[in-house]
Amino acid sequence: MLERPLLIPLASLIAGLCTADFLGSTFPSWSVAALLATTLITCFLPGRFSYLLSITMLFFVQGGAALKPFLTPDAGLGSFVTEQPVRIQGVVDQRPEGIANGGARVYLQVERVTFPQASSGAVGSSPNPKGSWEDHGGRVKEATGRLLVQVDQGRPRLGTGDRVLLESRIRKPRSLGIPGESDYPRRLAYQGVFATAFVRSSEDLVLVRAGDGWRRQVDRLAASLAGFISRTVPGTEGAVLKALLLGDAGDIPREVSNAYSLSGVNHILSISGFHVSIIFLCLYQGLFLLVRRCELLALHLNLRGTLLVACLPVVIFYLFLSGAAPATQRSVLMIAGVVAALHLKREVDPVNSLMLAASAILCWAPQTIFDLSFQLSFLAIWGLIVLTPPLAAPCATLPAPLRWSLLLMIASAAAILATLVPVAYYFHRVSFIGLLANLAIVPLLGYGAVVAGFAALGLSLLVPAPAELLLRLAAWLVGLSDQVILYFARAPAITGYAPVMLDFLLACLLLCAVTFLRPRLWRTLVSLALLLILCVRAVPAGNGGDGQLRVDFLSVGQGDAALVRLPDGKRMLVDGGGRAGGSEERVGERLLLPALWRLGVPRIDYLVLTHEHPDHLQGILYLAQHFEIGELWRSGAPSYSREYLELNWLAAARGIPVRTVNGATPPFTAGAAVVEPLWPLPGIPSAPVDANERSLVFRLGHGQSSVLFTGDLGAQSEQTLLARGIPLRSSVLKVGHHGSRYASSDPFLSAVSPRAAVISAGYGNPFHLPAPSTLQRLQRHGIPVYRTDLDGTVEAICGADGTVVLSTPWGHFN
Repeated sequence: MLERPLLIPLASLIAGLCTADFLGSTFPSWSVAALLATTLITCFLPGRFSYLLSITMLFFVQGGAALKPFLTPDAGLGSFVTEQPVRIQGVVDQRPEGIANGGARVYLQVERVTFPQASSGAVGSSPNPKGSWEDHGGRVKEATGRLLVQVDQGRPRLGTGDRVLLESRIRKPRSLGIPGESDYPRRLAYQGVFATAFVRSSEDLVLVRAGDGWRRQVDRLAASLAGFISRTVPGTEGAVLKALLLGDAGDIPREVSNAYSLSGVNHILSISGFHVSIIFLCLYQGLFLLVRRCELLALHLNLRGTLLVACLPVVIFYLFLSGAAPATQRSVLMIAGVVAALHLKREVDPVNSLMLAASAILCWAPQTIFDLSFQLSFLAIWGLIVLTPPLAAPCATLPAPLRWSLLLMIASAAAILATLVPVAYYFHRVSFIGLLANLAIVPLLGYGAVVAGFAALGLSLLVPAPAELLLRLAAWLVGLSDQVILYFARAPAITGYAPVMLDFLLACLLLCAVTFLRPRLWRTLVSLALLLILCVRAVPAGNGGDGQLRVDFLSVGQGDAALVRLPDGKRMLVDGGGRAGGSEERVGERLLLPALWRLGVPRIDYLVLTHEHPDHLQGILYLAQHFEIGELWRSGAPSYSREYLELNWLAAARGIPVRTVNGATPPFTAGAAVVEPLWPLPGIPSAPVDANERSLVFRLGHGQSSVLFTGDLGAQSEQTLLARGIPLRSSVLKVGHHGSRYASSDPFLSAVSPRAAVISAGYGNPFHLPAPSTLQRLQRHGIPVYRTDLDGTVEAICGADGTVVLSTPWGHFN
């Protein structure tokens, strides 16, 4: 207790925060006051047990109560959610964040919302289309709350404190209801955001009045320095330097960012403790070399102690200049703690320093515990502190050059081991190539580009010419680093390990055992036991089938994707979702891949594309490039779309067998299920410009039950199928074209006569699908309807005896 005075309070606080997050509820505020009084009383009681128990409960309950504003917020902007555009006025409360697709995120503290003049005075009522804004009688409502404005294209030149005006719909954040996704509403809630808005261009954000104050000045300086970098070294090198020096990673090309992630060194692109420490040490050493030449100062001052304190304001200023990320906060707090301990002539303990930094951040902003940057940063430093010394002990007698190289690899290994389970939990992959990549990247970027770039930023305000030379040197080092990274990114990574939250907890307990348990025997036994449990849980389960046909109609937004688990254990994916407008939205990386890992799918045996439209193809395109595929099925209908041609090229490059499946293909068996291709029929005319009418339609049968997949088939082709007398009766119908009114005609529904129908559509999609007329037709035929936009992912279990059970195990949207 005396050795680790912060251990019990910090552990109790974290346990309370995690319990409240898991349960989704908090403790009443009066309980904190009651426990505080109890703790004060126990201070005067004999013995330590009552005091330790009361302080444990106090911080546990405090942790739970601290999340109340995020888990049970006031109505705020939620009362302004509407399907009609409104005019929003607010103040930017945080520097806008650039994102990789060329857009941005802007956070506003909303002041007022103006509705067009409507026939009804109720908030959220449908306004008259010809209604006007406040200048002509629009209804102005005072509002409070934090709003996330997502900008599709362009980076707004705004700073903290700027008052802006925009027109948009106010939406409530929603998760999709797909396996493996993060809780998007909860993640925004921990940023104080309970409503979102969308604008197409940065020009849609109108500056009403520029802000003032020190934060606005810091933002202006950061923008000026970013402009200096972009002008001096445009392109990828400049984008990487902005990430290294200013925390702005929005301009880094996606392929470069992915390469750093695949190489296991993406930590270098975010400003972390490593960057701040390097800057602090270089600044300290530079000042020391200058000041020690002054005899007067050397005689009257403790130069080292004084310069340590003098460097603190610089790194604190840099904290705000770079965006004040949790990893940077942690580093600055640890440096401040070390400097304070040196001045007080106290022993510096790295574990206590780490706990002090964590306690300070969580007491100020308790929701930060759920920030990914906070978690990975603290775990990596924790691993460096407790794992590096025992691993490095055998290197003490080696020659210096070899010893330093091995120490760098050992430090990298310690950080990788400490974050292995969390990285696999969040990113579904683990790469050990970072052990080698760090040997090149740390000197090039850490000791080279960061130092030269930081010096260039400081000189740019005084002498631009030398600053440009230094910045070009930093850019040259970045270029070398990019070449190394692109080479290392080709190395394979471990992708079959898919831990769950329990594994995350066990990994943290393992670190706790290594760090805090005494004596050594207990530490060794408990650590080995936890490690053994983690290793056993990492062994993948068998992929044998259970004799049933299982179909997960995945909720991927306004698109189609269905994962089929065949009776013998093989997997089929029918379409992969995407964005109907044609702009790639990373559906494969963000949605499909996490869902597949969460469902325990290491391989897709049959990858099926019904037609080439982006909302069916884009996810398949990603999987064909990054996932293990057995066969690719396509209808053989001609198409010259760019993405379809790219899919064919990928299949050829990776040696994926391609199979043509259409109405002329006789029924065949796949995974112990019967595949009956029904459409398109070669030689049957269909609208040549409408790929929907050429969608691959097939029935997947298992004993007496079956599922009919229709792609985006329309009424025109439905009539042709019916006219040819093709049998269509099925147990489950995947409704064609997302429930469009131009599909699922009455004769077609009568012929299929399903026991249930599933519609794949995005919530609040701009096409207003499914159409009311289609829903009415389904209702007239007495067919129960499941919708991914309202129900999330829909699971259908079909038994060979004809039993069919549909459920929505991944969440509803109520």
